[in-house]
Amino acid sequence: MTKKQLKTHLNITENQYLGIDVIEGSFNLSDIKKIPKGFNPTVGGYLNLSSVTKIPKGFNPTVGGYLNLDTVTKIPKGFNPTVGGGLYLDSVTEIPKGFNPTVGCNLYSDLNIPYTKLGDNPIIWEDGKYILVDGIFTEVVYKKGNVYQVKKIGNPKEFYLVTDGTKWAHGDTLKEAYQDLVYKVTNRNKEDFEHLTLDSVLTFEESIACYRTITSACSFGTRDFVESNGFEETDRTIREIIELTKHSYGNDSFVKFFN
Repeated sequence: MTKKQLKTHLNITENQYLGIDVIEGSFNLSDIKKIPKGFNPTVGGYLNLSSVTKIPKGFNPTVGGYLNLDTVTKIPKGFNPTVGGGLYLDSVTEIPKGFNPTVGCNLYSDLNIPYTKLGDNPIIWEDGKYILVDGIFTEVVYKKGNVYQVKKIGNPKEFYLVTDGTKWAHGDTLKEAYQDLVYKVTNRNKEDFEHLTLDSVLTFEESIACYRTITSACSFGTRDFVESNGFEETDRTIREIIELTKHSYGNDSFVKFFN
């Protein structure tokens, strides 16, 4: 391991965590009342500093999960974190001008603190060095276009992350990542397919999106059905899709929709 890394370390003393740079799992420091100088880790999971009352200058950790600063009362200038989960600032009474953290979930505070909420959208840290997609926080090893070669924090195993601009998918190989992408449906409604007839021709990707949207079939079940039956990734008519899915989950509702 380079520098000092931990896979998961819970409830450790100050002497043990000084100098730690990377934590693959989560970091529970609920008994620590003061953040030591130079402590600024990258944490794959959550970082719990629920007893800390003051944020020192230069403290801006990279946190994939939630960041708990429940007892901090004042946000110093320059502190503007990006966290993948929730940000807990329940005791804060003062924030500097321009404070606008990026939060994957919610910011919890009695004040009306502005923040950028990304929700299910990808979160990117440090000019593309880290990325959080589908709850998986990773370090970017290589990127070309819409393809990312990534690895989990503190873990040497590399895998792939791909996107079509809307959907995102992971896979141990580039082929697996692209295959998984096909089965992810976003922002589609049944109304999107009302203009189709039994003779309308759909691409393989469109067929998957159409069937899943109308029948509410899950991505895993749909993929398993396609792969188990050895279906080719080719264009098909609605009529052909109905025939291929006969006696399968969702076929009745699919037929009813087009009749």
